[in-house]
Amino acid sequence: MPLASRYLFRQLLLPALAITMGLVAVVWLTQSVRFLDLIVNRGLSAFTFVKLTILLLPTFLSIIMPIALFCAVIAVYSRLISDRELVVMRAAGLGPWALIRPAVALAVGFTLFGYVLSSYLVPVFARDFRELQLSIRSDVAAVLLQEGRFNTPVSGLTVFVRERLPSGELAGILVQDERDKELPVTMMAARGGIVPTETGQRIVLVDGNRQERSGDGRVSFLYFDRYTVDLALVAGDAAPTIPDRRERFIGELLNPEEGLPPKFRAELRGELHQRLAWPLYNIAFTLIALGPLLSGEFSRRSRWTRVAVATVAMIVVQLTGLTLTSAVVTSPMAAVPLYLIIIGASVVALALMLRPQIRRIPATPPQAGQDGREVTP
Repeated sequence: MPLASRYLFRQLLLPALAITMGLVAVVWLTQSVRFLDLIVNRGLSAFTFVKLTILLLPTFLSIIMPIALFCAVIAVYSRLISDRELVVMRAAGLGPWALIRPAVALAVGFTLFGYVLSSYLVPVFARDFRELQLSIRSDVAAVLLQEGRFNTPVSGLTVFVRERLPSGELAGILVQDERDKELPVTMMAARGGIVPTETGQRIVLVDGNRQERSGDGRVSFLYFDRYTVDLALVAGDAAPTIPDRRERFIGELLNPEEGLPPKFRAELRGELHQRLAWPLYNIAFTLIALGPLLSGEFSRRSRWTRVAVATVAMIVVQLTGLTLTSAVVTSPMAAVPLYLIIIGASVVALALMLRPQIRRIPATPPQAGQDGREVTP
């Protein structure tokens, strides 16, 4: 790689990585807020919390990378134009392709890493995330019902435990179930425990009674030897019977198993095209950023106008791509314009940069010679 190309590549690499890490940190913070309750109210360790949130990053990283690369290209090349460095490079004989080659090389690297994310890391991390969630629910259930306190594991459900025995069994249990406002239920039991099942967590009550007040004010008693209360710590507590679309590799998205509902098969198709199309935005957004900046003569006065044009073009392409990705779920033919808009925008931007530059030299007025006749320079 020529010296100038290496210089441009170094100028691009660090800002691209810095912006990517910055956006990842912002997304990580916004996503981690969802799990703060697990630390504050449910005794989850900080290490498990960090691990849980990190497992979400590959999904968001594949979306963040094209935007970060676009911002880096805009920032670096705008500065090079402002400092007249690109003018010097062009005067030294570097053509349009030599100026854009470092950015394209970096975009290709981001694209390849994007395919590694979408084809392998995203499904692997998604599966680990689901398994960790199930493990956390079991651990949380073990410590959630604290003795000597009125615990509210679910809205409308209050549980009091007198003591927790060394064996892990609960003694002296009172349950007030008001999830059905019209029929509140009170249950008391001598002992019990938390039992995981295929459909979620349950509280098993042993040797107790169930009190229910009817609409006319009468109270009915049911004495039982064994009774089960649905705890339902988190919505969707049970482990899914089939892998979610984010947990599937590319081959599983291409050839899903038989017997799946048509709606779910359509969602798998949309996930497939999203995984295949999104890494291409790294190249498309890079060329869209370079197109307006490097077309024509370099000028400080028109620099911000060109940045605005590139930004609007990037937003239009991305919004169109998102719309078409959603449309693929209901209409498989929407995949055709999805790839065409990405490739078409890249080709148009590349054509703007590589087209021959025609410099117009203003005409000078004729000058008079010493003998009075006009002389054309």
